[in-house]
Amino acid sequence: MRFIVALMLGMFALRLDAQEPRSGQAANGQTSLDSVEHIRAALEKPPTRLTLVDRKPDFSVHIEKKRPMQDIFEIPPWQLPPIGWQPPAWGTGINLMSLVSYVAKNISDAKRGHDERKAREEVQQSIAEWCATQDHRGAYIAICPQR
Repeated sequence: MRFIVALMLGMFALRLDAQEPRSGQAANGQTSLDSVEHIRAALEKPPTRLTLVDRKPDFSVHIEKKRPMQDIFEIPPWQLPPIGWQPPAWGTGINLMSLVSYVAKNISDAKRGHDERKAREEVQQSIAEWCATQDHRGAYIAICPQR
């Protein structure tokens, strides 16, 4: 309340100051006491009966952060389906994913076995060729096959 009165008086004083000459002295050589008397008179007046009551807010604010381009894509097109997803079972309840994984594992095992046999034969062929180039056809070398 006092702040409002002080603010009003300050504005009043600035207005009076703007009307006075800037020389700092009156025309007769004395400092201007009129402005000081006006301020004293305003301060002696009783304060205004205006009262400001703090109102309880009748609104609320909700701030939500949005991702870039959220309004364009709900789920980005490059996102894969959830990890636990499985295709629905057909007819008698056969789980096709387990059947496909079983066949894929058997094919993988068969290919691995074939590759191991081919590698073993290739190594034995290379050793035999090397032993053929040695003295006495590698008869005294432990890895050379005896013929």
